[in-house]
Amino acid sequence: MRFQRFSDRLEAEKKAVAALVAEGWVYRAEWHVDEANGTVTADVDFEAGGQLREAKLVFPFVYPFCPLQIMPRADGVRWSEHQWPNGELCLEFRSDNWRDTFDARDMLQSARRLLDTEATCDDAGIPLQVASAHRVTEGQLLARYALHLIMTDTLKAELYRRVTGVQLLDIHEVTHDNCIVLIAVGVAGSPEHERWIDPGVPAHFSASPNSVARVAVLEKGDDRHLALLNEGLTPDEVWQRFSAIPFDGHGTVIGLINGVALGKWLAKKVYDIGEVPMDNQQRSLVRNSRVAGKRVAIVGCGSMGSKVAASLARSGVTKFLLIDGDVMKAGNVERNDLDWNAIGAHKVDGVAKRLRAIRPDVDIERWIGRLGAQYSTGNVLTCLEQLAECDLIVEGTASGQGFGYAASVATIEQIPMVWGRVFGGGYGGYVTRCRPGLERSPLEVRHEIHLWLTQPDFPKPPKDSDIDYGAEPDDQAPMIADDTDVSVISAHLARMALDTLRPVEETDYPFSAYVIGLRKEWIFEQGPFDTFSVTLQPPEPSDKLEAKDQEAVAPAPGADADPNVETA
Repeated sequence: MRFQRFSDRLEAEKKAVAALVAEGWVYRAEWHVDEANGTVTADVDFEAGGQLREAKLVFPFVYPFCPLQIMPRADGVRWSEHQWPNGELCLEFRSDNWRDTFDARDMLQSARRLLDTEATCDDAGIPLQVASAHRVTEGQLLARYALHLIMTDTLKAELYRRVTGVQLLDIHEVTHDNCIVLIAVGVAGSPEHERWIDPGVPAHFSASPNSVARVAVLEKGDDRHLALLNEGLTPDEVWQRFSAIPFDGHGTVIGLINGVALGKWLAKKVYDIGEVPMDNQQRSLVRNSRVAGKRVAIVGCGSMGSKVAASLARSGVTKFLLIDGDVMKAGNVERNDLDWNAIGAHKVDGVAKRLRAIRPDVDIERWIGRLGAQYSTGNVLTCLEQLAECDLIVEGTASGQGFGYAASVATIEQIPMVWGRVFGGGYGGYVTRCRPGLERSPLEVRHEIHLWLTQPDFPKPPKDSDIDYGAEPDDQAPMIADDTDVSVISAHLARMALDTLRPVEETDYPFSAYVIGLRKEWIFEQGPFDTFSVTLQPPEPSDKLEAKDQEAVAPAPGADADPNVETA
C-alpha cells in the first residue's frame, strides 16, 4: 500500500476508527489492503440518523494528500441529498479544503453529523437540511451539457434591437469529443431587417454556418419562456412555441431573457443547451494599448514568424503585412504555429487564417513570395512599398537576400526592425533590434553581432550551427531543433517587438541584442537561462550617414548579403 511509506499511517487510521468503536456508535471495522492498486478499504458499520449504515471507506493511493471516500457498500443506495452520483458522501472535508492531518475519524464523524441532521425534523415536522457548501466551477456546470452555446453580447444586442417575433439564427457547429459547440454567427434577414453578421466571430465561422436555430426575446412567463423551463414537454411541443412549420425530427430553439440564453436541442427527446458566458476581462497589460493601430510586417512566416505573429495578435496588434513564399508541409508541423489544417496552403494564408481565429478584427495584407527569389522588379517593388508603410519589421526569413531587402527598407524609411535566430542544434539563439537614431542600421548591427559571436576566445560552436533557421528554404538542410527551442526564442522576439512598438522611454531592455542559452553548450556554461547582452555601437552622426546611404540598398539578384552571423 502506497501510503504505508509514511510512517505508521495505516496503524494510525485503524486506531482512529477503533476509538469510535469504543464510543459505541461504530460497531464494526474490517480492513482490506489491495497491494496491486496501492489502496486500502474498510467495511464499517455505524449508526447515524436512527439507522444502521453499512459503509465502505476507500483510502486512495495518494492518501493522506487527498480525502478518503465514504459511501454505502451496496450500489445505488442513497442516504443523503449531499451524495455524488457514484454514492460517495459530500462531507465537510473535501478535496478543496482537505489537510493531511484529517483522518478516518474526522470523516466518519462528519458523515454522522450530516445524516443525523437530515433525519431530524423541525417543529412543523419538516426534515432539516444541511446547507450546501458547493462552489461549482463554470466548467463543472457546463460538463452537464452535451451542447454548449456561444453567443456574443453584440449579437444579443442585435436581437434586442429587433425585439419582435422569432428570428432565424445562423449557427456554426463544432463537434468535440465530449460536446457540440453551437457558435451563433449572425441573424438571418427578414422583411424588416437585413442579414446581420457578428463582427466578433472569426470570419471562417460566419462564412460557413452549418445549422439554423430559432431565437426569440422572451417575456417572463410567456409561452416560449415556460416551454424552455418545462422539462416535461416533448420536442414537438417545444417546437410549436417557436415555429408554425411542423417539427421534422430535428431543431434548435433559443430564448433570451434578461440577457441570458435558454436553449433546447430537439431530436427524439429534448436536450438542454448550456450557454458559455462571455468573458470580457482585461488580461493584457494596459501599456499594450500603445500598439493599437500599429502595422507590423512579418517577413517570413515559418516557425519563428508564425509564432511571433500569433503572439503579437494576442497582445493587441491588429494590422499585419505577411510576407512568405513557402507552402506549409507535413514536416513543418513539428515547429510551425500552424497545424494540419494549413497543410498544402501557402504559409501566409495559413497564418492569416490563424490570426483571424485569434482576433476577428485583424487587418491583414499578404505578399506571397520570397524576397530574393526571381520575380519581376515591379512585383518586388509592390512588396517593398507595402513594407515601407509598416511601423515595425519582424524578420525571420533565414535568407541573406531577404534580410537585405528588409534591412534596406528599414534603413531608408527609418522603420524599426527586429529579428531573431535559433542556432542549429537548438542550444541557443539570439534576438536583436534596430531603432532609427538609437542603433546603427540592421546590416551594420548584424555585422556587430557576427563579430561578437565569433570572438577568438570563444570555443568553436557545434558543426550544425551554421544552418540558419526561419523559413527553411527547400534547398537548405533541415535544422535540428525542436519546437520548445524555437518557441523560447520566438517568445523573446515577440516581447522585444512589442517593446519596440512602445515609446522609447518605456522600454524594458537596457540592451538591444541578447544571446540566449537553452542548454549547456558552447559559451552557455550555465545552460538554460544563461544570457549574454551585446552592447551595440550608437549610430554615426547624420553627416556621416549621408555618405553611406548607397551602402544600404538591397543586394543585387543572385548575391547573398548574409555573412552567416548565425554560424554561432
